[in-house]
Amino acid sequence: MNTSKEILYSTPGEQIQKLKSKNLYFENEDFAKTQLAEYGYYNIINSYKAPYVNIENDQKKYKQGTSFEQIYSLFILDHNLRNSIMSAMLDFEEHLRAATAEVIARNWGTDHNEYLKWKHYRDRSVTKDRFSLNGILSTLRQNLASDKDPIRYYRENYHIVPPWILLKGTYFSTLINLIRLFKNQQKKELIQIMYNLDDTTSSSPIIVKLFSETLFMCLDFRNRAAHGGRVYNFEPRDTAFLLNDPYLLNLFQDLECWKDSHGVAQLLALLSCFTYLNPYNTIDSSLSEEINRHLSTYPQDQQLIENIMGMDIIHKKIIWISPKTNIFHIDPYCSGIKNYIKVTFDDDDFHFTHLKPCKKCCKDFFDTIN
Repeated sequence: MNTSKEILYSTPGEQIQKLKSKNLYFENEDFAKTQLAEYGYYNIINSYKAPYVNIENDQKKYKQGTSFEQIYSLFILDHNLRNSIMSAMLDFEEHLRAATAEVIARNWGTDHNEYLKWKHYRDRSVTKDRFSLNGILSTLRQNLASDKDPIRYYRENYHIVPPWILLKGTYFSTLINLIRLFKNQQKKELIQIMYNLDDTTSSSPIIVKLFSETLFMCLDFRNRAAHGGRVYNFEPRDTAFLLNDPYLLNLFQDLECWKDSHGVAQLLALLSCFTYLNPYNTIDSSLSEEINRHLSTYPQDQQLIENIMGMDIIHKKIIWISPKTNIFHIDPYCSGIKNYIKVTFDDDDFHFTHLKPCKKCCKDFFDTIN
C-alpha cells in the first residue's frame, strides 16, 4: 500500500491561503504573489521557514507575528550572500591558479611534457580515483587536447602549453587536488605566495593544515553557491581547531575575533589570513550589508543570525534615499526606486529631519530605532 502524500500543483494565490491557515501574516499579498511566481514556493518558504515555525499538537504553525515579508527578507539575504560568495570564489580561483602556475613554472619550466611528469608530485591515498595522482595527471593531459583557445593556440603555435594556460581550463576541485599532491618544497613556495610568510613559517605543519582546510572550505562553499543551496547557515566542515590554535592566533591576530564562529563566518576568518583580500572583502561587505538591511526591518532576528554564525553583530541601520524625493526607504527594492543613495547610521545619529519615511516599507521604522 502506497502511503506517500500526493504532491499537487497550486497557484501563488492558493499557496498564500495555505500559509495564512498556518498563521503566516501577509503585509502585501500582491507582492507575495509576485515573488512566489518569480522564485517559487519551495525556494522561499520551504528553504527559509525553519526559524519561524513552531510545532503545536504535531502541526507546524508560524510563530505569532511572523510575516511572509520577513521570510522573504531572509531569502534575499541568503540569495545576495550566495551571489557574493560565488563572485568571491571565482576571484579566489583566478588568484590561486596564477600562484600555482607560478610555482610549477619556477620549478619545472613551461613545457607540459616536463611539468606533468609523475616524479614531480607525491601520490596519496584518496577515496575517488579521479583525485589520485594518476587521475589528476590524466585529467590535465586530456585538457591538453582541447580544441578551444587559448590551449589550442599554444599547442599549435608553440607546441607546448604553459601551466598558466593549462590551469585556466581546470575545475576548482582538480586544481585543489593537484596542490594537495605537491611535494613539500612546492607547497611551501605556494604558501609563501598566498600568505607572505617566511621559509620556516611556511613549512609549519599547522600552516600547511590551515592552507589545506581553507582550500577545501572554499571548494565546499563554491559548490554550494553554484548549485543554489542555502549558504547563510551552511556548515561544511568545522575548522574551530584552527581558529583556536595559539600559534595561528599569534601569527594572524585578527583571528581572535573569529574564535567562536562557524559556517560562513569561519570562511571569512580563513580568507582573512591570505595576502590577497579581495575575496574576503567581497563576502564581508555583502554579509554586512545584508544583515543590516534585514535587521533594519526585523531586529528580532539578530539573536537568530548571531547563533547561526557564531558571531556578535554590531547592527548599523540603513536607509535608502531617492535623489528625486525627500522620502527614505528601509527596503531598497521598495516602489522600484533606482539610483538610490544608501545611508548607514547609528541610532543616536538619526537626524534626517528633512526626510519623510515611506508609508509602505517604514511603518515600523521608528519602533526599531527606539
